[in-house]
Amino acid sequence: MKFLNKIHQKINQVTLKSILSDTMSNIRYNRIYTKNCSSIAELRGKHFNKIGIVVGSGPSLRKKDQSRYLKLYRKNFFIIACDGALYYLLNKDIVPDLVVTLDPHPTRIARWFGDKTLNLKTIQQDNYFRRQDLEIKFQNELKSNREMIKLFDKNAHKIKIAICSSSSKLVVERLLKSKAKLFWWNPFLDDTKKKDSLSKKIFKINKLPLINTGGNVGSASWMIADQVFGFENIVLLGMDYSYFMDTPISSTQYYDAIEKVAKDKIEIRKFYKKITNPHMKRTFYTDHVYLWYRKNFFEMIENTDSLTINCSQAGILFNKRIVWTSLKKFCNKKL
Repeated sequence: MKFLNKIHQKINQVTLKSILSDTMSNIRYNRIYTKNCSSIAELRGKHFNKIGIVVGSGPSLRKKDQSRYLKLYRKNFFIIACDGALYYLLNKDIVPDLVVTLDPHPTRIARWFGDKTLNLKTIQQDNYFRRQDLEIKFQNELKSNREMIKLFDKNAHKIKIAICSSSSKLVVERLLKSKAKLFWWNPFLDDTKKKDSLSKKIFKINKLPLINTGGNVGSASWMIADQVFGFENIVLLGMDYSYFMDTPISSTQYYDAIEKVAKDKIEIRKFYKKITNPHMKRTFYTDHVYLWYRKNFFEMIENTDSLTINCSQAGILFNKRIVWTSLKKFCNKKL
């Protein structure tokens, strides 16, 4: 427990000093673009006659490839993609209706859209894409980035982007220069009734709608499907919040932060937990950040009338409020 408390404290420090700082800095910078922008509110209630499908970038997206059914029943779906899933979808010739992006990181997120400023020096400064498990094809960094630039530029005119005001300068400039249509929104960070509410401060800057992100782009995408579009049925793909058992710990999302404060490998392993999925009869492992995301997601679905159907076929996102099935079975039954 002492070690976990130390890790949690470290993560909180990183969040407050780095992520929160980047978020507020980006929001202030983006005022020049959000002053006369299109708000995500303009999309409210549209496409309600379709089934909303949120495509996350968890490892199951590739390992449990269900793109065949996405293509076969494409006209029935309104596809909302997390930014990290865009490369996978476009490579499968599936153009999502909406892409959601929100992470304030100054350099990494632009890669999901193809970073035209990327060079060897940039790559050497950050090993994230070489070690991460979300998009394994991005491990060949320069090649995949060139491919992504071409794919996004070719298809951008068909895509709407739900861009959070917290997005970095690099992401914003990349998207503004593309032919994609941007719809802006704000991250809901805290209770607006609090005296020093950051959410209230953010709203005063640009008057854009506040959306609860649950701490990550997957949960934010679900919230947009539920609250903006009002879909009665929301299907999930690639929403794992966990790792396959054969994934090296060094490839997990927060390994670099844990390594800095852990004494040894034994302490590092304490940050992780095994969970068995009863639907798959298979065990996955997760970390305490993903468990927090999971807790947030469960709280979000408790306050809605929509039905969430998890077709990821892997991971730990299951409870009594979530229907578990495959995309093939869902489509055969509902479409």
